[in-house]
Amino acid sequence: MISPAHPPLPPDVDPDLWFDTEQCGRHYLVDGNPHTFPGRMDAYSAERGIRTRVSKGEIGDCSEQTRYFVRGFLSGNEPAPPQSDSEPGSSAWSDAVVRFRDTGYWVDVDANADVAGDHGTDRSEATDADPAGGGVADAEAGELQTWVREWETARVALVVDMPNSNADHARKVATTLAERVGRRTCDGSGPVEVGQPVSFTRVYALVGVTGHRPWVAVQTAMTALGRRGWAPATAVEGEQYVTAEFRAERELNRGLDALGISAVEIHAGYGLGHDPSRTPGNWQQGD
Repeated sequence: MISPAHPPLPPDVDPDLWFDTEQCGRHYLVDGNPHTFPGRMDAYSAERGIRTRVSKGEIGDCSEQTRYFVRGFLSGNEPAPPQSDSEPGSSAWSDAVVRFRDTGYWVDVDANADVAGDHGTDRSEATDADPAGGGVADAEAGELQTWVREWETARVALVVDMPNSNADHARKVATTLAERVGRRTCDGSGPVEVGQPVSFTRVYALVGVTGHRPWVAVQTAMTALGRRGWAPATAVEGEQYVTAEFRAERELNRGLDALGISAVEIHAGYGLGHDPSRTPGNWQQGD
């Protein structure tokens, strides 16, 4: 006899629609469409009790019901073929459909068979350029593609408080912590940028881009900085932002205490960028 899920699943979550992910455990597909990009499905994370989004390529082991759910969902989400009947455009669209059915990620193609954007990955700036050498072919499309990259790519940032230090030393310490987190969590060692101190010696550091989901990124960053002294991580706006906070008075953390740090905030989220005002938490507030 199968034991019931614990904690109980919400009433609108079908226990037969389960699937596992490599990093985030057991999830369940739920009715609905997030209306972000073709192929993205709504899901419920049983471990964290939050709703999120998933593509077929992120699904590992799953039930037979889930396989059929995904198959039907992608069929309904399949973008229409190009209006042109040209052979290159039709062929490129057919190839994109095969990839879409296999991975759940859609690559836009136009009538000339040019790739217009990959909604499932963090693409390079080169794909926005006009092949004829004219720069970005369509300004409006370029803005949309920038928005796609920003919101589909998770980033990690730190806020470091060192009230008993000078500004230069505070930036140096923030850089050191960002490098530690970057090596464990992000695609590069980081940091991308370390800001000028505000509120005396409170420093914002944008660490870098991560292939992890925000929740996993925060947990990995906490491990990189030592697990002691942290409050439980908190998900904001579903799983779009996840934050965790260290306070020196809470518990001894030898690595952070030795640097004279009084507090650290870890932020990981989609759309997290260079502007600290967009970072959740108490970044711009005093202690």
